[in-house]
Amino acid sequence: MPEAKSPLFNRTYLKIVVWIVAIAIVLLTAGQNKDPDFIHIKKLPEVPLYYVSQEKAPYLQLHFLLRTGAAINSDQQLLQQLLLQQIEQQLTELTTRQLFRQLNVKLKTEAAADRITLLVTLPATQSEARDSIREIAETLLQQLNIYQPDPGLEQRWAHLEAEQYLNLKDPENHLLNRFSNQISGPVSVHPLQRFADFYRSSTAPGAITLTLRGPDAGLLAETLAPLLRGNRTPSIIPSVALAPAPLRLEPVGNQAYQLWGIALPGRQQENFAAELLAVRTLRQLLLQQDQFTARLVWKSLDKQGYLAMILHGPQIHANTDLPQTMEKLQAQLSDELIDNTRAALQKSFQTQMEQTGNQLNMLDTVAFYQQPTDYLERFEKSLSQADNAIIRQRINGFLSDPGHYQLILPAY
Repeated sequence: MPEAKSPLFNRTYLKIVVWIVAIAIVLLTAGQNKDPDFIHIKKLPEVPLYYVSQEKAPYLQLHFLLRTGAAINSDQQLLQQLLLQQIEQQLTELTTRQLFRQLNVKLKTEAAADRITLLVTLPATQSEARDSIREIAETLLQQLNIYQPDPGLEQRWAHLEAEQYLNLKDPENHLLNRFSNQISGPVSVHPLQRFADFYRSSTAPGAITLTLRGPDAGLLAETLAPLLRGNRTPSIIPSVALAPAPLRLEPVGNQAYQLWGIALPGRQQENFAAELLAVRTLRQLLLQQDQFTARLVWKSLDKQGYLAMILHGPQIHANTDLPQTMEKLQAQLSDELIDNTRAALQKSFQTQMEQTGNQLNMLDTVAFYQQPTDYLERFEKSLSQADNAIIRQRINGFLSDPGHYQLILPAY
């Protein structure tokens, strides 16, 4: 008789394999569910100065955040672009000065919809030269604070206006522009006549927030704090024009469009996470529609914002009953859609926060909108606490607000 072969794996061996696999699964799951290590954002008391210490960072960065107000309508956007150009022009020669060259200072400017950021970057090896860095910061602020009228201002305005005119030929951009002009209210003075005051109010030391990141950031913050102390520029909440009756525009193409919009309070509101979740849920709801195509535009800026839905398609005409369409959307809202959107937001946030660079990118946001320094740690909890009833209420408010704006762009 042939000899019986022993099994390739005995029972003890299989038990060991099963246990190893189970432990590996637990460890992997725990690793996936582990909260990211958040950066430690700190703020000096009574001074708009926030910082994150990074002892191994290759650079030291100072971000001067200039509060310009929300650039929502076309004139505001042009003024902000002009302001950016003016600031760049006034700071151009600074990098040629001896102290700037000695510390290898790099300057850069960026514009967002409600601020201009002046970025100052130095090698980490210069982080201990705090008195020299203070002198650089003081020089920058002094240079900003001296408005130097440009004889070519009108020409630059005309050039920017021509570029904008081409962009506004697009029907959706045309609608958005008319809507933004409505919520901002009429202005009787030409923007160029207001530019000097706009420049001074945006660059005044009392209107600037400063963020620092890099080695010895805490010590540098104490050194720079006196530059930001003093009279703070009073916070002005922009006025919002009352919503008029539906506005019918002149045709610009063969496609009809309708816009439904509302004014919002802006980024500093108490429960921003609920608004974010409501807007993302509404966006998902609009993607499910087959009777029309919708573009959702949401801005949550410095003390002002808006939500606008632009609808077009075979079922959208100049005479389409838009309030009735909004009612149909409300009827389709479900807890499942809200829950899935919340889960997607949380997952996206977790993925982004795994990278320290993405967390550092949020430093300016936390500082500019005066959020708590533990904002990042609390964000997911804020999403969870915004229960479905709250989100339904927000979305229903978007879709049935009695103060809504409606613009109609008929086809030829």
